[in-house]
Amino acid sequence: MNLSEVQKLLDDNGIQHVLTVEPSRSEFYVKKGFRPTEDTGAFCLLTIQNPNHSKNIEIIFKDASDNPQFYDLEFGGFWYEMFDCPDDILSRELIDEIQSILLGRVWVIFATNAKNSAWFFDGIFRDTVEEEWNDMDELQETIRKIKAPKSLWRKLFRRTDCYEIFNWKKHEKIIK
Repeated sequence: MNLSEVQKLLDDNGIQHVLTVEPSRSEFYVKKGFRPTEDTGAFCLLTIQNPNHSKNIEIIFKDASDNPQFYDLEFGGFWYEMFDCPDDILSRELIDEIQSILLGRVWVIFATNAKNSAWFFDGIFRDTVEEEWNDMDELQETIRKIKAPKSLWRKLFRRTDCYEIFNWKKHEKIIK
């Protein structure tokens, strides 16, 4: 899928978005807490802005040409790695996932080192009616572990972690 096809898909589904050109892929990754890449080229980015908090949906394209190809979907730091999705199912997968996010059915935990913002963990959890795909029990157990007091070993390790737990509607930050 290319940029114009994705824009049409979003427009057809009544999803507002903003197109920007990011000047450097490497700087974009660093800004998000990841290591820089060798790719320093510009690329297009469609952003679906979240009115509830700062965790937006971003649709990333391969470059900044007139009509670049889709590269990946990101929600608040969680990268879906959809770049290998076949074109014949990409449009359906993309719009289904975006709609699930907008409905608040997708939860993300994004963890970084609080001192240097370096990423060390992320996970996605789904609240669906299909029991086999519903991860809410796993989400609650993970949150329980995050909120539990630090063990003696973790205290000795002396690292301060920042956990962001969010869906489209809610956002919680835990630093410990």
